[in-house]
Amino acid sequence: MRPEDADLAHRLQRLVIRLNRELRWESAETGVSPADAMVLFDLRRHPGSGVSELAGMARIARSVVSERIKRLEAAGLIARDRLERADKRRIGLIVTAAGHEALTRMARIRRDQVAARLATLSEGERRAIGRAVDALDRLPQWRSAVEIDADAERQKPTLANT
Repeated sequence: MRPEDADLAHRLQRLVIRLNRELRWESAETGVSPADAMVLFDLRRHPGSGVSELAGMARIARSVVSERIKRLEAAGLIARDRLERADKRRIGLIVTAAGHEALTRMARIRRDQVAARLATLSEGERRAIGRAVDALDRLPQWRSAVEIDADAERQKPTLANT
């Protein structure tokens, strides 16, 4: 690895961690911890998942996920999916309407926080960030179908350009 790539990776990592910490602290008003929000997010992506699958996705212990599930279920944000399974011990979970609302509220709060910060930058800085975000968006190995479709839409030439 080239030293300049390692330096850039280090700077990006530090920035992501700092920004994430600030946004988590500022969005505490949602009443859902960031750790519990990740369970909600994973469950929204993979409805019907159980404790083991969620623990595997998050790469944390099943006991930790079990505690998070208990909190989310007590808050009415997730529920058992009630599907019949061959293994009667396995329980599938789904995000409830209240859970979807909480995820939407969290996303809106964070988006508004970032938008407010972007508004303090110059137009040129915002354009540069837009280009950087397009490039950074290719770094994660996992992307949802919605993200892939949105990217394809951005890639299409507009009528004005054809």
